[in-house]
Amino acid sequence: MMRGTVSAVALAVLAGVGVSSAQDTQAFVPEAAPASSKSCRNGPLSRPRPGCAPALRRSTGNPYEDCVVRINQLRWECQCLPPLARWKGGEPCANKEAKHDSKHGPHRGFNEQICQPHGFAQNECPGWPSRAGIIDGCLQAMWDEGPGKRFSKHGHYLNMSNPNYERVACGFATTTSGEVWSVQNFR
Repeated sequence: MMRGTVSAVALAVLAGVGVSSAQDTQAFVPEAAPASSKSCRNGPLSRPRPGCAPALRRSTGNPYEDCVVRINQLRWECQCLPPLARWKGGEPCANKEAKHDSKHGPHRGFNEQICQPHGFAQNECPGWPSRAGIIDGCLQAMWDEGPGKRFSKHGHYLNMSNPNYERVACGFATTTSGEVWSVQNFR
C-alpha cells in the first residue's frame, strides 16, 4: 500500500465487546454551532454540506483528543451529527492494534481481535509521516469517501458518520522507520 493513502475498503466487523463505564469516555462539545446550524434543529442532514469543516482549528497538544475533535468536527459541521465521546478505555487496545498492524498489515489486529475492549467498526491510517498528518489528512480523506451507501466504496465515511456509534478510541503507533499508523475504533 502506498504511503499516506487510505485503503478503499474499510472493515466493519461486529466483534466481542468488553464492558466499560461512563468514566472512560469524554464528550466533545463544539465551542459554538456553525452559523448555518439552523438546519440542524431538525436533526442530521440527509447529505453533507459542501465544503464543510476546514482543517482542525487548533491542536489540543494531545493527538488522541485531536483525533476525536476532528472526527466530531466533520460529523457536526458536515452533517449535524452529535459528537462521539472520547473512549479512553478503548485507547490501549487501539494503540496495540495500530502497532500490530504496522507489522502485519491494515485491520489485522481488529480482525484477529488481539485485545479488548474492542470496537464495532474500525478505520485505519497506515504509514503516515506524522500524527498531525493523520488528523488533518487521513481523517479528511476518509470523510471525503462519502456520501454513499456501498460499504466497499464509502466504508470509512460510513463508519465516521454512523449515528448509532456513541464513542471512538483513536490509537497510534510509530514504526522504527518513523511511519505513523493510526486506528479509530468506533462503538
